[in-house]
Amino acid sequence: MATLSPVDMAFFLLETGQRPMNIGALIVLAPPQGSRGRYADRLVKAMLKVPVGPPFNYRLRKSPTTGLPALVPAPTSAAEQVFRHRLPAGSDLPRLFERICRIHVEPLDREKPLWQAHVFEGLPKGRVALYFKTHHGLIDGIGFIKIVTEIVTGSPHSRTPQAIWRGLPGATPGGAQHTKGAVRRLLGFAQEARRTANDMARLMWHQGLRDLGFGHGLVAPFVTTPDVLKTEPTAHRILAHCTVPLPRVREIARRQDAKINDVMLSILDAAMNRYLAERGTPPDRPLVADVPVALDDHGGTGNRITILQVPMGKPGARPAERLRDVVRETREMKDELRSISGNALMLYSIVQHSIAGAIESLGLGELPMLANTVISNPAGLAQKVYFNGAEVELALPVSVVAHHQVLNITVTTYVDELHVTFIALREAVPDLPRLADYTVEALGELERDVGRSHTRKQSRRRAA
Repeated sequence: MATLSPVDMAFFLLETGQRPMNIGALIVLAPPQGSRGRYADRLVKAMLKVPVGPPFNYRLRKSPTTGLPALVPAPTSAAEQVFRHRLPAGSDLPRLFERICRIHVEPLDREKPLWQAHVFEGLPKGRVALYFKTHHGLIDGIGFIKIVTEIVTGSPHSRTPQAIWRGLPGATPGGAQHTKGAVRRLLGFAQEARRTANDMARLMWHQGLRDLGFGHGLVAPFVTTPDVLKTEPTAHRILAHCTVPLPRVREIARRQDAKINDVMLSILDAAMNRYLAERGTPPDRPLVADVPVALDDHGGTGNRITILQVPMGKPGARPAERLRDVVRETREMKDELRSISGNALMLYSIVQHSIAGAIESLGLGELPMLANTVISNPAGLAQKVYFNGAEVELALPVSVVAHHQVLNITVTTYVDELHVTFIALREAVPDLPRLADYTVEALGELERDVGRSHTRKQSRRRAA
C-alpha cells in the first residue's frame, strides 16, 4: 500500500460533483505519411500492447489503520479503459473541445482504475485526437509532462509502441513512501513538525509586516483579492486555446530583466482586465493569481507542490508597468520559497484551499476570494515530436477549476510556441475564446510599450 501526500489527499477529500478533480492531456495527431484509412484502429492496437504502469496500475482503497484514502497495486486491463468516439463530419477543434469538456467533468469511479483514454476520429485530414483523463490526486502536471516526454520521440520511425498509461516505470505512486517506510519517518516526525510550525509562523509574520508596510513577504490571502469572476459552482466547463511565439516573449523578458513566466502573467493579466472591463466589472485592485510551484524535493508521481497567491498589475497600468508589478511580486514569492520548508508551504496551501472549499460548500459566496484564477506553467516539449509514428500537432493540458474560482489557465511549450489553455465554468465565462484572443493582442501591446520605453531610455542616454 502506498500512502498519499497531504496534497494528494486533499484532491480526493475536496472533490465534489461540481468540482471534479480530474486532469487530462489532449493530443492531436496527424497520421503518418502514406497512412491509408483506419489509422485510429492501428493507433489503438499499438497502444494496447503497452502494459499499465505506475501510478495508473494502482487503485484507491481506504487505509485499514487510518481509514483515509491510500493506493494499492491492482492489475489493470488497458482495453477496459479505452473508449472510441467519432465526431460529426466537418468537426473542428471547438467541437472537439465541447466533447472533451463533457467527458472531463464526469467523475471517475473510485472502485475502478482512476484513468480513461478516449480516442476521437472525424477531425479534418484524418487527424486523430487522444484524450487521457486521470485524477489529480494520482498525479500532478509535472508528472504528466514527464510521462508525455518519455512516450514521444523525435523521429516518426520509432517502432516501439507507446501509451500514456505506461506511466513512469519504477516511480513511487502517490509521491510518498510505502507504508513500510512510515515507521522510519515517525522517528523524525517531531523534529519536522517543529520546523513546519516555526516556518508557518515566520511566513505569517512576514505577511503581517508586509500588510503594515514594514517588510516583505507573500500577500495575505483572501483580503487582497478583488471580488470579480464569481458564480455559483457548476459542473459545466468550457475550453479555449491560443498560442504566442516564444521568441517574442523571450525578447521582452530579456529587455525587462524578467522571466518568461512573468511576461505570460502580465499579458494574461492585461487580457483579463480588458475582458472584465468590457463586461462592466473592472477590478478595483490588482487581480490575484494562484500560482502552483513544484517543490525542490518533488518525487514520485504525486503532488509535491505549493500554490501561492501572486498579485498582478495595478488596474489601468500601462503594459510595461504591469510587467514591472508582476516581476516585483514574483520575486517576493521566490524569496519566501527559499526561506520556508516544503512541508510548511504545502500545509499553507492546503489550509488556504480548504478554507476556500468550505466557503463554497457552505454557500458563503459573499466572503472574499482566495484568488481570481490559477495560472500555471509546467514546461512542455522543446522540439517537434511523434507518438507511435504520428506527428504531434497539438498537446494541451486539461486542468481543474478550483473551489471558489471559475478559471484555470495553463501555459505549456511546444517547439517555439507557448500554448495557453483556458478552462472555465461555462456560466461564468461563456465567451472564453474572447479571453484567448485578448491574450494574443496583449502580447503585441506589451511589445510596443516595451519598445517605446527602450527608445526613451536610449534617447536619455544620448542626451546625457
